[in-house]
Amino acid sequence: MERPQRQIILPSTPEYPRHSEATAVQLNNGDILLAWSKFQVERRPDGRLLSGDNARAHIAGLISRDGGYTWEDEHVLVENTAGLNVMAPAIRRLKDGGLGMIYSHRDSTTEAHRLFMRSDDEGQTWSTPVKMTHDAYKTGCHDRLTVLDSGRLAAPLHCTDDWHDHHLHVRVALSDDHGESWRLTDPIELPRVSDSGESGGIEPGIVQRADGSLLMVIRTAMGTIFRVESHDGGDTWEELRSMEVVAPVAPSLIDRIPNSNDLLLIWNWRWNWRENLAGTRRPLAIGLSTDGGDSWPWSRRKILEDDPAYTYAYPSCLMLEDRALVTYFVTDPKNPIGTNRALAVMHVPYEWIYA
Repeated sequence: MERPQRQIILPSTPEYPRHSEATAVQLNNGDILLAWSKFQVERRPDGRLLSGDNARAHIAGLISRDGGYTWEDEHVLVENTAGLNVMAPAIRRLKDGGLGMIYSHRDSTTEAHRLFMRSDDEGQTWSTPVKMTHDAYKTGCHDRLTVLDSGRLAAPLHCTDDWHDHHLHVRVALSDDHGESWRLTDPIELPRVSDSGESGGIEPGIVQRADGSLLMVIRTAMGTIFRVESHDGGDTWEELRSMEVVAPVAPSLIDRIPNSNDLLLIWNWRWNWRENLAGTRRPLAIGLSTDGGDSWPWSRRKILEDDPAYTYAYPSCLMLEDRALVTYFVTDPKNPIGTNRALAVMHVPYEWIYA
């Protein structure tokens, strides 16, 4: 069976060089709504061009009416009302039938928050945003919002007092009223151990396992993905340790295969402490665990992308009936971190994952 092939749906352009941090949800009529961070080039008063994570950006949307193969009707989902940008959306179907979306509102590198809003008309209109976090710098990675079987929302965050310090810790924002109010868990902390550019716990993701417990995966600078679990719906977290899956300083994504107990991991499978961010972000790999994330056998790992002319990272995943719809950015490894990024889509059949 041939490896799935990617499709570039949003190429980098001079005006909008970066399309990244996507999320998708299937609407009740079968259409798919895609949201992503759309960055523009901004010229500073001194004439220099500002790009990367701190450039101006808004959250844009596209619609697919054929299962994710073609995309149309680009529109603005969230205008940029922040000092820097709005970015990193995550959209999910709520337990009460509405749609919920969270995103980062970044006023500066010392003040940023996650915001929540909902839609009761399948994404046509959205409510006034609710601030999920307060004080300092608390944001989260794209496509990271888990709706538990109970209806509780769990949004993993990475937090710091100063973004430039690049030493972060993890907390989880919880809501038991479909996003109307939020509270934060205690911090989950890792030490500063690397000079690769970032350290601590960064860009976590959460999945609910078949037994109802939660598993969180955490980006680190230690050469492996770390994990921690909760047995009370996310109120407390325990057993923080390495997942023993090699990775650079890049986010991994974890999800559950529909109608099964099996977990899916998408991540960058390479580490080199001598390189920036502890390794070039390739290959992009996919792995399967049949024991709740305790092991990730080599026989259940596959490569999605590994062309040395590019790097690939920041995946999202929408589980459809017969396949995973995966998005991620594609860029030239010689480009500075955070500048030119095209957004790719890949259809990954479950049959290929298990083959």
